[in-house]
Parts: sequence; structure tokens; C-alpha cells
Amino acid sequence: LERSLPATIKVDVVNDRTQTIRASLTDVQRTLLLTIALVVFVVFLFLHGFWATLIPALAIPLSIAGTFGILSFAGYTIDNLSLMGITVAVGFVVDDAIVVIENIIRHVEAGETPFKAALNGAKQVSFTVVSMTISLIAALIPLLFMGDVVGRLFREFSITVCVALLVSAVVSLT
Repeated sequence: LERSLPATIKVDVVNDRTQTIRASLTDVQRTLLLTIALVVFVVFLFLHGFWATLIPALAIPLSIAGTFGILSFAGYTIDNLSLMGITVAVGFVVDDAIVVIENIIRHVEAGETPFKAALNGAKQVSFTVVSMTISLIAALIPLLFMGDVVGRLFREFSITVCVALLVSAVVSLT
């Protein structure tokens, strides 16, 4: 049953999809960077200060890195759906940090030291941040339980967004 193969084998590639996959990933990465830049710009417009903008801006890469770490630990790979989930989650990720920062700034303006303001401000809004995170995750629950092939695709997307939201809540409160 064993046959010997000729020394040189000519393989005709009928459909090479690597170029389209790489182009798609490059496009998603570009979109992710543009989304981060736009979110940071909008935060700067509303908070009117470099230092107040810096903290939510730092929360974005920390949350994304934490999300990738947890997804990798859970056995997920980085593909178009997980990158799309991260892109969508960028707006949600910065939301928690803005709520905490605004409350801390309010305490600093009332005369508290920055450290005490950070402790008091985070303590006051911790329930709000946790409830916002849980309600956003609850909105994604129907996607987790969809069936068939589309359900499997949306499951990865929704798990990515849920993990990003959880990591964002932890980053914002710390």
C-alpha cells in the first residue's frame, strides 16, 4: 500500500486565502488604533486636561492586555472576531475609568489630598462601576446562548467583550 513519492512534487495553489486574512487583520488593527485615538480625543474634549485624560487613556491598553491574557489562558486565539470584540469594547472600557476619575477630581476640588480623594472617590462609585459592568454583560448573554455556526461565532465575540468589561472594571477601581 505504500507508494513512493517523486523527489519533486509540484503543488498548484488554487485558492491562497492568507493574503485576504492578513489584509483583514491589518484592517482590524488599524480600526482598533483609530478607535482608541478617537476615544482618547473625546475624553480629552470633555475632561479638559492632560492628566485627567491620561488615566482613562492608560486604562485602555491595560484592559486590552489583560483581556488578551485571560483569553489566551482560556484557550482562545486572536482572530477577527476577538479583535472586533476588543474594538467594540474600547468605548466601554474607558467608560468605567471616566466615572472613577470624575469622582476623584470632584474630591480633589473639594480640598482632599489626592490619595484620600482616590480612596474615597473609588469607594463611592465602586457599586456604580460594578452595576454598569454587570448590566453590560447581561446585554450580551443572549449572544452567548445562540445556536449553530453563527452562535459559535458570536459566542467568541461576546466572551471577548465580557472579559474586556470585567478587566476594565478591575483596572478602573484599582
